[in-house]
Amino acid sequence: MPNKNIVVSLIIILVIVGAWGLYKINTKSEEPTQVADNTNTEKTVPEEQNKLGCTRTFDQSILDTAKVDIKNKFVTMNVKGFGEIKVQLYDQDAPKTVENFLRLTNAKFYDCMTFHRVAKNFVIQGGDPTGTGSGGLSAFGGEFADELNASTASYKAGYAKGVLAMANRGPNTNTSQFFIMLDDVELPKNYTIFGKVVAGLDVVDKIGAVQIVPQLGATDGSPVEPIVIESAVISDK
Repeated sequence: MPNKNIVVSLIIILVIVGAWGLYKINTKSEEPTQVADNTNTEKTVPEEQNKLGCTRTFDQSILDTAKVDIKNKFVTMNVKGFGEIKVQLYDQDAPKTVENFLRLTNAKFYDCMTFHRVAKNFVIQGGDPTGTGSGGLSAFGGEFADELNASTASYKAGYAKGVLAMANRGPNTNTSQFFIMLDDVELPKNYTIFGKVVAGLDVVDKIGAVQIVPQLGATDGSPVEPIVIESAVISDK
């Protein structure tokens, strides 16, 4: 009888120990796991050298936290080997779009980025960190709405040569991609106009004349040689 009690006691002890071990394994598996966030890669390695012959210094934390004054601002883009393009921003016509563009510029998002698309006699397009035309990032953490107000002067003027507008893939899908008009073109009023080129229109024309690899037609594609925006800088005049 005493031997039976000993056996029972041992079984109970083994069950308790086994259960405790199982609990520890399960609770460990439920602990948060550190996962690499591919959308914030540039934040973790801000000085990473890319293939464009310049250094990306985009800082996600600045984009997330820094405030910008949107009133009466200009942005100058220094395009490697071509010169400077200076744009005036329409804060009254498209305040949210201008805020997005300025916050991205302030965080150096557009530095060391390309004009990935040239459509002859139509547009040059940039603002995609992947350089493919399929990427983008907004200052608001996601796509944001169009600003298409028929009463504004820019809306009425339409897509004239030198106009700066948002590229999108449908209504209210704006992120960071933008285009500059190479000529006066009658387009559907589907793209938020938020500025115009005030200096360097000749630079825009030179970019529009580069040799391309056709993708969206014989005269619409990616430049054979990368067209690199080395820096974009905000100014008051």
